Amino acid sequence: MAKKGKDYDRWVKAAAEQARTDNPLSLPYDVAVREAVAAAAFVKKYWEPDGERPGLKRVKSRLPASSSEELLSIVHAVQEAQTRLLLIIDPAVTDLGERARFLVDELESALEFLLDDDVDEPADAQLARLKEFHAQDGQRSSALSQALRDYAELAESLEDRLVEADEEFDVRLIAEARKLAEDLQRRTLEAIPERATSAAATTIRNQLLHLMLERVGAIRKTAAHVFRRHPEIVREVTSAYERRRRAASRREKARKAAESTPVENRQGAVPPPAAPASPAGAPPS
Repeated sequence: MAKKGKDYDRWVKAAAEQARTDNPLSLPYDVAVREAVAAAAFVKKYWEPDGERPGLKRVKSRLPASSSEELLSIVHAVQEAQTRLLLIIDPAVTDLGERARFLVDELESALEFLLDDDVDEPADAQLARLKEFHAQDGQRSSALSQALRDYAELAESLEDRLVEADEEFDVRLIAEARKLAEDLQRRTLEAIPERATSAAATTIRNQLLHLMLERVGAIRKTAAHVFRRHPEIVREVTSAYERRRRAASRREKARKAAESTPVENRQGAVPPPAAPASPAGAPPS
């Protein structure tokens, strides 16, 4: 924590120069942090050239060697700011959040393993809806509480099958998830943050997020230029989350377009038979 505190102090002033104070995230907080750490590692991995493969070192005037260390330091500052904010607006999640996320992950993984059997059943659709609904959940206790309830309910309905599929599955996780959901909800209702204090902490967190995303964006743009003949390398530093979201959006648009297209206009549809021609000279009927 001491190291993170130093990082926080190091970047708060620079972050305050950011004109924007809104939350810049278009993806879950945890994903944004992981991708920032990956971008920092990318700089270190590809700094030096290797044979015919160029290195980021060639553009050190635009992307200095310190970029990797600085981005990791900013990530630590963001995490510190997030913790400080949650202690003000949602103290329950700082105490119970780690266990709540563990339970959600365990139940989701067990359910995915059970239902990945090429058999189409209502539970498949239920799990898909749960994953889509909770995909944007952040670190707030209200979202975690709802996720715990939802996954526990589905797991309870499939309890015997879960144990049959995996003998090591601990059914006690279901009851624990339900109890933890209640604890989170109760403590959330008890917490009433002071508005001015929470607003100030939110502003600092958001400014640091802007700073972090700005650095990640600079690394990605630089990588796209330096490794323009190595798309497989560029792909390493782009957002896998955004790629999956775009692919899902394209599939959904294609599905809706197919459903809205009249049957007679779809490729492969048999056209209606043409009307027989009238005999020459015969008046039309």
